[in-house]
Amino acid sequence: MWLITPIGFFSIVRKPGDAAHNTLTVRARVRADLESLRALHLPELGEISESSHNDYRFRAQAPRPAVEQAMVKLVQTLTYGNFKSAVAKVQGYGRAGLYHEVWDVLHQLQTQPAKFAGQPAVPLKVAPAGPVLHPRPDEHGQPLVLKHPSQATPLATWGDPAARACVLPDGPLPPTLNGLALAAWAAPQHTAGWEALAQAHAIAEPPFQPPAGYKRAAGVVVREPDGRFWVVAPSNQFAGYSATFPKGRVEAGRSLQATALVEAFEESGLQVRLRAHLIDLKRSQSYTRYYLAERVGGLPADMGWETQAVMLVPQAQLPQVLTHPNDQPLLAALAQHWPLPQA
Repeated sequence: MWLITPIGFFSIVRKPGDAAHNTLTVRARVRADLESLRALHLPELGEISESSHNDYRFRAQAPRPAVEQAMVKLVQTLTYGNFKSAVAKVQGYGRAGLYHEVWDVLHQLQTQPAKFAGQPAVPLKVAPAGPVLHPRPDEHGQPLVLKHPSQATPLATWGDPAARACVLPDGPLPPTLNGLALAAWAAPQHTAGWEALAQAHAIAEPPFQPPAGYKRAAGVVVREPDGRFWVVAPSNQFAGYSATFPKGRVEAGRSLQATALVEAFEESGLQVRLRAHLIDLKRSQSYTRYYLAERVGGLPADMGWETQAVMLVPQAQLPQVLTHPNDQPLLAALAQHWPLPQA
Protein backbone atom coordinates (compact mmCIF):
# COMPACT_ATOMS: atom_id res chain seq x y z
CA MET A 1 0.00 0.00 0.00
CA TRP A 2 1.27 3.42 -0.92
CA LEU A 3 0.38 6.13 1.55
CA ILE A 4 0.96 9.77 0.55
CA THR A 5 0.27 12.13 3.45
CA PRO A 6 1.23 15.68 4.54
CA ILE A 7 3.89 14.19 6.84
CA GLY A 8 5.46 11.82 4.33
CA PHE A 9 5.30 9.15 1.65
CA PHE A 10 5.21 5.52 2.79
CA SER A 11 4.98 2.03 1.32
CA ILE A 12 3.39 -0.41 3.79
CA VAL A 13 3.84 -4.11 3.03
CA ARG A 14 3.69 -7.52 4.71
CA LYS A 15 7.08 -9.17 4.30
CA PRO A 16 7.60 -12.91 4.94
CA GLY A 17 9.01 -12.20 8.36
CA ASP A 18 5.98 -10.08 9.32
CA ALA A 19 3.52 -12.99 9.14
CA ALA A 20 4.98 -14.82 12.12
CA HIS A 21 5.02 -11.74 14.35
CA ASN A 22 1.82 -9.97 13.19
CA THR A 23 3.79 -6.93 12.09
CA LEU A 24 3.91 -4.78 8.99
CA THR A 25 6.95 -3.20 7.35
CA VAL A 26 6.72 0.55 6.78
CA ARG A 27 9.12 1.81 4.13
CA ALA A 28 10.11 5.33 3.06
CA ARG A 29 12.55 7.09 0.82
CA VAL A 30 13.29 9.75 3.46
CA ARG A 31 14.22 8.88 7.05
CA ALA A 32 12.50 12.00 8.40
CA ASP A 33 9.18 10.76 7.03
CA LEU A 34 9.36 7.67 9.22
CA GLU A 35 10.48 9.76 12.18
CA SER A 36 7.49 12.06 11.76
CA LEU A 37 5.10 9.12 11.48
CA ARG A 38 6.52 7.67 14.70
CA ALA A 39 6.39 10.99 16.58
CA LEU A 40 2.85 11.89 15.55
CA HIS A 41 0.91 8.66 15.04
CA LEU A 42 2.94 5.47 15.41
CA PRO A 43 5.14 5.44 18.54
CA GLU A 44 5.35 1.64 18.29
CA LEU A 45 7.41 1.90 15.08
CA GLY A 46 10.65 0.00 15.59
CA GLU A 47 14.23 0.89 14.83
CA ILE A 48 14.75 2.41 11.38
CA SER A 49 17.17 0.48 9.20
CA GLU A 50 18.94 1.89 6.15
CA SER A 51 20.05 0.09 3.02
CA SER A 52 21.66 1.59 -0.06
CA HIS A 53 20.63 -1.29 -2.34
CA ASN A 54 16.92 -1.68 -1.49
CA ASP A 55 14.19 0.10 -3.45
CA TYR A 56 13.14 1.97 -0.30
CA ARG A 57 16.22 3.08 1.56
CA PHE A 58 14.59 3.33 5.00
CA ARG A 59 12.25 0.87 6.71
CA ALA A 60 10.97 -0.19 10.11
CA GLN A 61 8.46 -2.65 11.51
CA ALA A 62 5.45 -2.07 13.72
CA PRO A 63 2.67 -4.28 15.11
CA ARG A 64 -0.20 -4.56 12.64
CA PRO A 65 -2.80 -3.28 15.20
CA ALA A 66 -0.61 -0.22 15.85
CA VAL A 67 -0.37 0.52 12.12
CA GLU A 68 -4.14 0.18 11.84
CA GLN A 69 -4.58 2.65 14.72
CA ALA A 70 -2.11 5.06 13.09
CA MET A 71 -4.30 5.04 9.98
CA VAL A 72 -7.26 5.96 12.19
CA LYS A 73 -5.28 8.84 13.73
CA LEU A 74 -4.36 10.15 10.28
CA VAL A 75 -8.05 10.36 9.46
CA GLN A 76 -9.02 11.82 12.83
CA THR A 77 -6.47 14.64 12.48
CA LEU A 78 -7.41 15.47 8.87
CA THR A 79 -8.58 19.10 8.84
CA TYR A 80 -7.32 20.48 5.52
CA GLY A 81 -9.45 21.23 2.47
CA ASN A 82 -6.62 20.97 -0.06
CA PHE A 83 -4.06 18.18 0.18
CA LYS A 84 -1.22 19.81 -1.77
CA SER A 85 -1.54 23.00 0.31
CA ALA A 86 -1.31 20.93 3.48
CA VAL A 87 1.83 19.24 2.17
CA ALA A 88 3.39 22.62 1.38
CA LYS A 89 2.75 23.83 4.93
CA VAL A 90 4.22 20.73 6.57
CA GLN A 91 7.01 19.63 4.23
CA GLY A 92 7.58 22.57 1.90
CA TYR A 93 6.70 23.65 -1.59
CA GLY A 94 9.29 21.38 -3.15
CA ARG A 95 7.60 18.25 -1.79
CA ALA A 96 4.18 19.65 -2.71
CA GLY A 97 5.37 20.20 -6.26
CA LEU A 98 6.63 16.63 -6.47
CA TYR A 99 3.28 15.32 -5.24
CA HIS A 100 1.61 17.51 -7.86
CA GLU A 101 3.50 15.59 -10.51
CA VAL A 102 2.12 12.34 -9.06
CA TRP A 103 -1.37 13.88 -9.16
CA ASP A 104 -0.84 14.89 -12.77
CA VAL A 105 0.12 11.37 -13.81
CA LEU A 106 -2.82 9.76 -12.01
CA HIS A 107 -5.20 12.38 -13.41
CA GLN A 108 -4.83 10.60 -16.74
CA LEU A 109 -6.81 7.68 -15.31
CA GLN A 110 -9.74 10.11 -15.37
CA THR A 111 -9.03 11.86 -18.65
CA GLN A 112 -7.96 8.76 -20.61
CA PRO A 113 -9.75 5.80 -18.94
CA ALA A 114 -9.70 3.53 -22.00
CA LYS A 115 -5.95 3.86 -22.38
CA PHE A 116 -5.23 2.31 -19.01
CA ALA A 117 -8.09 -0.14 -18.59
CA GLY A 118 -6.59 -3.58 -18.06
CA GLN A 119 -3.14 -2.45 -19.20
CA PRO A 120 0.11 -2.23 -17.24
CA ALA A 121 1.29 1.22 -16.25
CA VAL A 122 3.90 2.83 -18.51
CA PRO A 123 6.16 5.82 -17.91
CA LEU A 124 4.38 9.03 -18.83
CA LYS A 125 5.65 12.52 -19.51
CA VAL A 126 4.33 14.97 -16.96
CA ALA A 127 4.04 18.74 -17.04
CA PRO A 128 6.36 20.64 -14.72
CA ALA A 129 4.92 22.04 -11.52
CA GLY A 130 3.95 25.69 -11.53
CA PRO A 131 5.86 28.47 -9.76
CA VAL A 132 6.03 28.46 -5.98
CA LEU A 133 4.60 31.67 -4.52
CA HIS A 134 5.12 33.19 -1.10
CA PRO A 135 1.68 33.36 0.55
CA ARG A 136 2.16 37.09 1.15
CA PRO A 137 2.66 39.69 -1.63
CA ASP A 138 5.79 41.80 -1.75
CA GLU A 139 6.08 45.49 -0.82
CA HIS A 140 4.46 46.46 -4.13
CA GLY A 141 1.52 44.11 -3.65
CA GLN A 142 2.82 41.74 -6.31
CA PRO A 143 3.12 37.93 -6.08
CA LEU A 144 6.55 36.80 -4.94
CA VAL A 145 7.95 33.75 -6.73
CA LEU A 146 10.33 31.70 -4.58
CA LYS A 147 13.05 30.45 -6.91
CA HIS A 148 14.58 28.01 -4.43
CA PRO A 149 11.91 27.13 -1.83
CA SER A 150 13.02 26.08 1.63
CA GLN A 151 12.06 22.74 3.18
CA ALA A 152 10.24 22.43 6.49
CA THR A 153 11.48 19.92 9.05
CA PRO A 154 9.32 17.36 10.89
CA LEU A 155 7.43 18.69 13.91
CA ALA A 156 9.54 16.53 16.20
CA THR A 157 12.61 18.70 15.52
CA TRP A 158 11.09 21.61 17.44
CA GLY A 159 11.26 19.71 20.70
CA ASP A 160 14.84 18.46 20.21
CA PRO A 161 17.50 20.94 21.45
CA ALA A 162 20.10 19.22 19.27
CA ALA A 163 18.04 19.45 16.08
CA ARG A 164 17.70 22.20 13.52
CA ALA A 165 14.01 23.09 13.06
CA CYS A 166 12.47 24.96 10.14
CA VAL A 167 8.97 26.31 9.44
CA LEU A 168 7.59 27.84 6.25
CA PRO A 169 5.10 30.72 6.01
CA ASP A 170 1.77 29.64 7.58
CA GLY A 171 3.27 26.22 8.34
CA PRO A 172 2.35 24.04 11.35
CA LEU A 173 4.14 24.38 14.68
CA PRO A 174 3.81 22.81 18.11
CA PRO A 175 1.56 24.81 20.47
CA THR A 176 4.40 25.56 22.87
CA LEU A 177 8.19 25.68 22.87
CA ASN A 178 10.28 25.62 26.04
CA GLY A 179 7.16 26.29 28.10
CA LEU A 180 6.08 29.38 26.15
CA ALA A 181 3.21 29.43 23.66
CA LEU A 182 3.82 29.78 19.95
CA ALA A 183 0.87 31.98 19.05
CA ALA A 184 0.09 34.99 16.89
CA TRP A 185 0.09 38.37 18.61
CA ALA A 186 -1.38 41.79 17.86
CA ALA A 187 1.74 43.72 16.85
CA PRO A 188 1.63 47.55 16.77
CA GLN A 189 0.49 49.00 13.46
CA HIS A 190 2.29 52.35 13.68
CA THR A 191 5.64 53.77 14.74
CA ALA A 192 4.19 55.29 17.90
CA GLY A 193 3.05 51.88 19.08
CA TRP A 194 6.47 50.33 18.45
CA GLU A 195 8.17 53.21 20.26
CA ALA A 196 5.88 52.76 23.24
CA LEU A 197 6.67 49.06 23.32
CA ALA A 198 10.40 49.75 23.13
CA GLN A 199 10.23 52.36 25.88
CA ALA A 200 8.32 50.02 28.18
CA HIS A 201 11.36 47.72 28.31
CA ALA A 202 14.17 50.04 27.23
CA ILE A 203 17.74 48.95 27.94
CA ALA A 204 20.91 50.98 28.48
CA GLU A 205 23.20 51.09 25.46
CA PRO A 206 26.37 52.88 24.31
CA PRO A 207 26.34 55.74 21.78
CA PHE A 208 25.76 54.66 18.17
CA GLN A 209 28.16 56.24 15.69
CA PRO A 210 27.82 54.93 12.09
CA PRO A 211 30.74 55.66 9.72
CA ALA A 212 30.11 58.26 7.04
CA GLY A 213 28.01 56.96 4.17
CA TYR A 214 26.49 54.01 6.04
CA LYS A 215 22.78 53.62 6.71
CA ARG A 216 21.61 53.08 10.28
CA ALA A 217 20.19 49.62 11.02
CA ALA A 218 19.29 47.40 13.95
CA GLY A 219 18.86 43.67 14.45
CA VAL A 220 18.28 41.01 17.07
CA VAL A 221 19.88 37.75 18.14
CA VAL A 222 17.16 35.74 19.88
CA ARG A 223 18.21 32.77 21.99
CA GLU A 224 15.88 30.08 23.31
CA PRO A 225 16.32 28.58 26.79
CA ASP A 226 17.33 25.29 25.12
CA GLY A 227 20.39 27.03 23.60
CA ARG A 228 19.13 27.35 20.03
CA PHE A 229 18.96 30.61 18.06
CA TRP A 230 16.24 32.02 15.80
CA VAL A 231 17.48 32.50 12.22
CA VAL A 232 15.65 33.68 9.10
CA ALA A 233 16.09 32.63 5.47
CA PRO A 234 15.62 35.77 3.30
CA SER A 235 13.33 35.20 0.33
CA ASN A 236 15.37 34.25 -2.75
CA GLN A 237 18.58 34.69 -0.74
CA PHE A 238 18.26 38.47 -0.88
CA ALA A 239 21.62 40.27 -0.89
CA GLY A 240 23.38 36.90 -0.94
CA TYR A 241 22.15 35.69 2.46
CA SER A 242 20.92 32.10 2.59
CA ALA A 243 20.30 32.67 6.31
CA THR A 244 20.94 35.44 8.82
CA PHE A 245 19.58 37.09 11.96
CA PRO A 246 16.64 39.51 11.65
CA LYS A 247 17.71 43.09 10.96
CA GLY A 248 16.68 46.15 8.97
CA ARG A 249 17.31 49.83 8.38
CA VAL A 250 16.08 52.51 10.74
CA GLU A 251 13.18 54.44 9.26
CA ALA A 252 12.62 58.14 9.92
CA GLY A 253 11.21 58.78 13.38
CA ARG A 254 12.03 55.31 14.68
CA SER A 255 14.62 54.51 17.33
CA LEU A 256 17.20 51.73 17.17
CA GLN A 257 15.47 49.66 19.82
CA ALA A 258 12.04 50.00 18.21
CA THR A 259 13.57 49.06 14.85
CA ALA A 260 14.97 45.88 16.36
CA LEU A 261 11.51 44.91 17.65
CA VAL A 262 9.92 45.66 14.27
CA GLU A 263 12.46 43.61 12.31
CA ALA A 264 12.11 40.66 14.68
CA PHE A 265 8.36 40.60 14.05
CA GLU A 266 8.37 41.31 10.32
CA GLU A 267 11.10 38.81 9.47
CA SER A 268 10.50 36.05 12.03
CA GLY A 269 6.97 36.60 13.37
CA LEU A 270 8.37 36.81 16.92
CA GLN A 271 7.57 39.17 19.75
CA VAL A 272 10.85 39.78 21.54
CA ARG A 273 12.21 41.74 24.47
CA LEU A 274 15.66 43.29 24.25
CA ARG A 275 18.10 42.27 26.96
CA ALA A 276 21.47 43.81 26.11
CA HIS A 277 23.59 45.46 23.44
CA LEU A 278 25.75 42.86 21.67
CA ILE A 279 27.83 44.46 18.91
CA ASP A 280 27.84 47.13 16.18
CA LEU A 281 28.90 45.90 12.73
CA LYS A 282 29.50 47.19 9.23
CA ARG A 283 27.28 45.38 6.76
CA SER A 284 27.18 45.76 2.97
CA GLN A 285 25.53 49.20 3.04
CA SER A 286 24.56 49.69 6.65
CA TYR A 287 26.02 49.96 10.11
CA THR A 288 23.97 47.67 12.31
CA ARG A 289 23.48 47.53 16.05
CA TYR A 290 22.65 44.03 17.24
CA TYR A 291 20.85 43.35 20.48
CA LEU A 292 20.54 40.17 22.48
CA ALA A 293 16.86 39.38 22.95
CA GLU A 294 14.47 36.78 24.29
CA ARG A 295 11.23 35.52 22.78
CA VAL A 296 8.16 36.54 24.78
CA GLY A 297 5.49 35.65 22.19
CA GLY A 298 4.66 35.51 18.52
CA LEU A 299 4.36 32.85 15.84
CA PRO A 300 7.26 32.16 13.43
CA ALA A 301 4.83 31.00 10.74
CA ASP A 302 3.61 34.63 10.57
CA MET A 303 6.87 35.72 8.90
CA GLY A 304 6.51 38.48 6.30
CA TRP A 305 7.26 38.33 2.59
CA GLU A 306 10.95 39.11 3.08
CA THR A 307 11.44 35.72 4.72
CA GLN A 308 10.77 32.32 3.16
CA ALA A 309 11.59 30.23 6.25
CA VAL A 310 12.31 30.67 9.95
CA MET A 311 14.73 28.31 11.64
CA LEU A 312 15.76 27.38 15.16
CA VAL A 313 19.44 26.42 15.06
CA PRO A 314 21.74 24.92 17.73
CA GLN A 315 24.67 27.20 18.42
CA ALA A 316 27.22 24.63 17.24
CA GLN A 317 25.50 24.56 13.82
CA LEU A 318 25.35 28.32 13.31
CA PRO A 319 28.64 28.48 11.31
CA GLN A 320 27.19 26.00 8.80
CA VAL A 321 23.93 27.97 8.49
CA LEU A 322 25.13 31.60 8.59
CA THR A 323 27.73 31.51 5.83
CA HIS A 324 27.75 35.12 4.59
CA PRO A 325 31.04 36.89 5.40
CA ASN A 326 29.17 39.79 7.02
CA ASP A 327 27.86 37.44 9.72
CA GLN A 328 31.22 36.05 10.78
CA PRO A 329 32.07 38.85 13.29
CA LEU A 330 28.61 38.37 14.76
CA LEU A 331 29.22 34.65 15.24
CA ALA A 332 32.54 35.47 16.91
CA ALA A 333 30.78 37.83 19.32
CA LEU A 334 28.28 35.11 20.18
CA ALA A 335 31.04 32.61 20.80
CA GLN A 336 32.59 35.03 23.29
CA HIS A 337 29.26 35.61 25.01
CA TRP A 338 28.29 31.91 25.09
CA PRO A 339 31.45 29.79 24.72
CA LEU A 340 30.76 26.32 23.38
CA PRO A 341 32.02 23.35 25.41
CA GLN A 342 35.35 22.03 24.21
CA ALA A 343 35.26 18.61 22.53
